[in-house]
Parts: sequence; C-alpha cells; structure tokens
Amino acid sequence: MFFSAKERSLKKEGGEKVLFFVKLIKSLKEKKMKKILVILTVVVIAATMALVGTSCTAAAATTAAAETTAAAATTAAAATTAAAETTAAAAEYNPKDHPIAIGIFLKVHPVVRIMIAGFMVRATELGYEPILLAPDEADAPKQYGLLEAGMASLKVQGLCQYLFDESTAQYVKKYSDQGIPVVTGHTAVQGDLVATYKGLTAWAACSAIEYGKTAAMAIGEQIGGKGTVAVTEGSFNPTEDLAAKSFIDTMKANFKDVKVLDAAVEGFDVPSSIQIATAIMQANPDITGAFSTTGAGPSTWAGAQKNTGKKICAIAMDYSRVNLDLVKSGDMYAVVAQPLFEEFAKCAEMLDTILRGGTVPFDNIMPSPLVTKENVEDYYAINDKVDAGMKNVK
Repeated sequence: MFFSAKERSLKKEGGEKVLFFVKLIKSLKEKKMKKILVILTVVVIAATMALVGTSCTAAAATTAAAETTAAAATTAAAATTAAAETTAAAAEYNPKDHPIAIGIFLKVHPVVRIMIAGFMVRATELGYEPILLAPDEADAPKQYGLLEAGMASLKVQGLCQYLFDESTAQYVKKYSDQGIPVVTGHTAVQGDLVATYKGLTAWAACSAIEYGKTAAMAIGEQIGGKGTVAVTEGSFNPTEDLAAKSFIDTMKANFKDVKVLDAAVEGFDVPSSIQIATAIMQANPDITGAFSTTGAGPSTWAGAQKNTGKKICAIAMDYSRVNLDLVKSGDMYAVVAQPLFEEFAKCAEMLDTILRGGTVPFDNIMPSPLVTKENVEDYYAINDKVDAGMKNVK
C-alpha cells in the first residue's frame, strides 16, 4: 500500500501521538502498580503485625495461664504438705508422754475435791495421766515441797498451780522460766495481780466482783431492804476480799436502810467457824442476812442459825454435796455456783492446747450463778461426776 506525502506526515504525527498515549498509559499503569504495591505492602505489614501481636498475646496468655496453674499447684501442694504435717504432728503427739499436774492443798475438803476432779477428769478424757501434788492439810509450805519434788522427779511439762497467796508467785516464775506453762484456776489474775504472778500463762475463774453483786442484790430483796447483814471470809485473801468488798458496796448502794457489818474471818475449822458466826448473830439481834465468801460458809451459817434459833437469809459459796443439802433443806437460801469443776477442767484443756503448740487467752472468765431450790438438782449431777472421777485419786 502506498501513502502520499501528506498521508505519511499525518501517519508520523499520529504515530507520535499514539506513542505518547502508549507511554502515558504505561506511566499511569506503573504509578498505579506502585500505589497498589504500596497498599499491598501496608496490608501485608499490618497483617503480619496483627498476627505477631496475636501470637504474642496468645503466648502471654498461655504463659500466664501456665504460671497461674503452677502457682495453684504449688499452693495446693503446700496446703497438702501443711495438712500432712499437722496430721503427722497430731499423730505423733501422745499425751501420756507429756505429764501434766495440779498443785493444791487441803485435798480432803469437799470443795477442793471438786476442783481436783475437774482437772483430773478432763485431763484423763484428753488422754493424759494427770498428777496430783497436794497434801491433806491446808499447808502451803508442805504443798510447795510436794510440788518441787514432783516436778523434778516426774518431769512435769505442764502445771496447774493453785495461787494461795503471794508466796506462790516464786514457783509460778520458777517453772515458767524453765519453759513450763503454768495456769491457774479459781483466782482472777487481774490488775496488780498480773505483776505479782509473773510468768503465769493463763487463768480460768469467775468474777468475784460479779458474784458479790449478785449475792447482795438477792439478800437485799429477800430481807426487804431492812435489818443488819454480816459478811465473813475464810481468810483475808485477794479473791475473798474482792467478793466481800463488792457485796458490801452493792448492798450500801442499793439498800440504804440495811446496816452492813465489816467483814470478819470465820476460818476453815467448821466448829470454830460456827461459834464465830453464832457470836455475830447474838451481838446483832436485828440480823436478817449473811454472806460468806468461803466454801464452808453454808455449814457455818446454818450452824449459827441452829444455835441461835433465828432464821436469816444466808448465801455462801460452792456447790459441794453438803452445801446443796443445806439449800435443799432451806437452811441456806442459796450458794454461789463458783464453776469449781469447770475452772479446773478448763485448766487441763489450756495445758493440752499449749503443749500441742497452740495458744490460749490469758483471761478466761466463767459464769457463777446462784443455786437455789429451783435448780439444785443440776448441781447434784455435777457432784455425781466428781465422785466418779475421784474414786482412784489418793
């Protein structure tokens, strides 16, 4: 095919234009591809980062879960080990290998027998073979001699020692210094007494202040707030002094028409005590009531009423069988149920807890209700338990 010059010129011109457009399109295509490539690169990088992030999160979660599982396993293992050790320790502890003892005097006295029985019965129930370090007489020096001999020869590891007076403090400290836990019953070691009995581990007793108040309110109401009321103690000692003071203060505060005599010592010999109480009644013809802070008080005031032929409202201490008989017969209005058995049973329990590695509170206050005709039978039941527990005690 042949083209004219003009046609050839147009063709050339058209070819250049076509070439221009081809190049333009190619350029645009290259730019578009670059843009697409950039977009794709960004997308790939983002996806990669997302995948990496997810993997890290999953790995972290997996690690955390593993650590939590390991910690839980460790805790469970520790708990299991502790439980096993506790069980093993409990299995290894044999009470018979850890002698415990009670130190007291006047072991033939019916009230003291209740105290001794509380300790001996409960200690036996706990698996111990309890030791009694007590003379028949109300002789503290003799008891201390038995105490020292028994503690050394019998290798006693826990002691319940009755606190006679400040002379007992040296023995409390002596055995405490040797690492032997020393507890006591029947005396509330509070106030200045804490410093007196250094080394004491714990005590269990009722509140002399509270039962002094209770007795005062009961007698005051029974006598109609009139007449004269006597107060006697077995001896002047911290516990009885506190009870007597509480009684006197309460009576004076609530029954202002009642004359309250100062506390007198009746002693521990019953025939002599009856004579002392008889003399008080004869010296005060208008006497209407009496409060004794000692366990022989019921016999004392029942005897004095018999000697004088005068009936008064009398309250004294403790639920020994002979005292309950006097309440039941009406010779005594009431007795304070000092928790004699319970206090010393608590002492045995505290020593057991301590020797097994536990702890006990220093103060252990126990209730002390009045025993009247209405509830006297409940306390005969406790005496039956005392008699059974004291059968083999010498």
